[in-house]
Amino acid sequence: MKQPASTSLIDLFESLVLPLERPANRSLSAVPVPGAETHRLGKDASGAPCLLLRQLPSSHVAPPTRLQNLMVTYCTPCVVAQPGGMQEDGVFTIIKCSSSDPSLFQHFLRILSPIVVTLGPAPSGAAVRRAISGLVDLFQALTTPAKKSVQGLWAELLLIRYASNPLEVVAAWHGTPQEHIDFVSGGERLEVKSSSTRERVHHFSLAQLVPPTGTRIVIVSVFVEAVGGGLSLRRLCDEIRTAIASDPVMVTRFDSIFYATLGAGWSDAMDECFDLELARESLLFFDSERIPKPDGPIPSAVRNIRFTSDLSSARPLALDEVISAGRLFAASTPAR
Repeated sequence: MKQPASTSLIDLFESLVLPLERPANRSLSAVPVPGAETHRLGKDASGAPCLLLRQLPSSHVAPPTRLQNLMVTYCTPCVVAQPGGMQEDGVFTIIKCSSSDPSLFQHFLRILSPIVVTLGPAPSGAAVRRAISGLVDLFQALTTPAKKSVQGLWAELLLIRYASNPLEVVAAWHGTPQEHIDFVSGGERLEVKSSSTRERVHHFSLAQLVPPTGTRIVIVSVFVEAVGGGLSLRRLCDEIRTAIASDPVMVTRFDSIFYATLGAGWSDAMDECFDLELARESLLFFDSERIPKPDGPIPSAVRNIRFTSDLSSARPLALDEVISAGRLFAASTPAR
């Protein structure tokens, strides 16, 4: 199946004309989605983008889902106006960007693109429900506080962007931003730490430096300095999505974690810029065992230990050491 790029969905949407209003506001101007022609990319009478997933009529229809910027209506009878004036009747589940801010429309279409590819032209009802559930979670995250600083997120994205195997690194990325290790694959664990002072002084929890039996933790240390002409979070995100575009499931996973991390401040954060050259030149890997930390047995009643550690005296791992340490570690090293 041909993969519809997000830019093509945006272009298609821009080419649509406003439909004539009909009773119950069920009139849509729409075109088939490239590669999944049973579905439609539409524009409603208010000018908002909609994805129409063709469904069989059902006597058991779930109530609509309404969020701040998203509305989903299930098994809705529609009159769809195609280019040239031809009209078709159909039953669709409609996923609509309900925001009044047109600047959100392109992000909505970008997020939908890999979801459409994953669903295919004839998705099951269960597949549609799973896709919508993930989409609802993503849009709900856009109304919550940020889970991490932009600097910290940018550092994690830098590792993904320049990794020798970005798909493998995205697959290992934390399922939720609250997890105390950034990347986990089996017994291999990567934690990214950034510094804005050009000193390798980082904040840790003890759990980030004491691996469970049979596992190994590698710390990635990088200097991340804000600079006006640097690489923006927006561009870094776009470059990663391009690098992993061959796997739409991973693109959707990336989008979910990315927006959940930024939360309600995502729009302002997208244009924050950092020094790419400094970050790439400063990126080093350290074995967690070599990093200074509290020594000796910790009483069982003492929990959630957090501290600051200076890595200036710790010996970093050579890239060959990182590559030989395991599959995830090798995937995360910069492409040669």
